[in-house]
Amino acid sequence: MFLDLNSDVGESFGVYKYGSSDVINFVSSVNIACGMHAGDPMVMLRTVEMAKENNVAIGAHPGYPDLIGFGRRDFHMSKGELYAYTLYQIGSLYSFLRSKNLDMQHVKPHGSLYNKIAKDKEEAYAFLSAVRDFSKDLFVFLPPGSKSEEVALEIGLKVVREGFLDRAYNSDGSLVSRSIPGSVLKDEDFIVKRAVKMILNKSLETFDNKLINVDFQTFCVHSDTPGAQNFVKRLLKEFSDNNISIKSVRDWA
Repeated sequence: MFLDLNSDVGESFGVYKYGSSDVINFVSSVNIACGMHAGDPMVMLRTVEMAKENNVAIGAHPGYPDLIGFGRRDFHMSKGELYAYTLYQIGSLYSFLRSKNLDMQHVKPHGSLYNKIAKDKEEAYAFLSAVRDFSKDLFVFLPPGSKSEEVALEIGLKVVREGFLDRAYNSDGSLVSRSIPGSVLKDEDFIVKRAVKMILNKSLETFDNKLINVDFQTFCVHSDTPGAQNFVKRLLKEFSDNNISIKSVRDWA
């Protein structure tokens, strides 16, 4: 059984260091911040170079233009602005990839934008039509059962259904808000065991103790989690013990 393991990286900015780039050594795909919610040109370049050295698939990670709030605050943009800002961010990362003779595998929205387009079909269309107009060959990493998945399939994009290892889920399949205590999981033993169950059983227990069906194709590992590198090593061993192989989506989907 194949699974893609992705991580949000390149989220430092200027003199501010955020997250750990070391996790690039252990995942199969990375989502590189494009300068709006985090990242800057120098960080983008270094992160692309690290991904190339480790033969890791690369995706753009566009977010709202909100450096102060790290793209996690509620943010309003017109549909035209969202389209243009999305296209701009994908293109900015692509310039670094072209300079290194690399291809872009996917696009994954960040933070508040990710959650917003999962529920708002018009916002989803503005974001995803920018992806489509850049290249219909790109995968998009989206939550299963969301409005964003629905729109992506309608306009001919290739969806990769994404799950989050360290986040609690509502019974409708959406992520529990970070503002709610217990929404971010801390117990590594529980996270690792839950991940294997989700993959093998294609189901998960929700925040309100219900069991829902899921079929994730990629999981996100947050590089800003303390001890992320050691956690990923442990996770990979557990996957290997259960015959789950980690490969980038481009190699098997």
